[in-house]
Amino acid sequence: MAINSFETLQNKLSRVNVDEMYATICSNIKKYRLEKYNEFKSKNSQSTINPYSTENVAALLDYNHNHYKRFESMTDSTKRMPFEKIVKLSIILEKSIEELIEE
Repeated sequence: MAINSFETLQNKLSRVNVDEMYATICSNIKKYRLEKYNEFKSKNSQSTINPYSTENVAALLDYNHNHYKRFESMTDSTKRMPFEKIVKLSIILEKSIEELIEE
């Protein structure tokens, strides 16, 4: 494990762009949700309720459907999802927090 100087850490942190980070998270959430949606659909063709639809994920997170869809939208600038919801999504999508923030 590398040990960094204070200045090196300051430099690394100054390059963090929160808007880009949330955009990446939301893009990954949509990608992983669609993967789960399609996987469920192919394996459970008789089921009428897909737990990975936007409506059902929104319900699991206690969000309004339209509010949740804004997180997955590439054109919506309000990409601020509370950390608690991101953790819950990582559980729903069976992905680590690290996977959700990877570019």
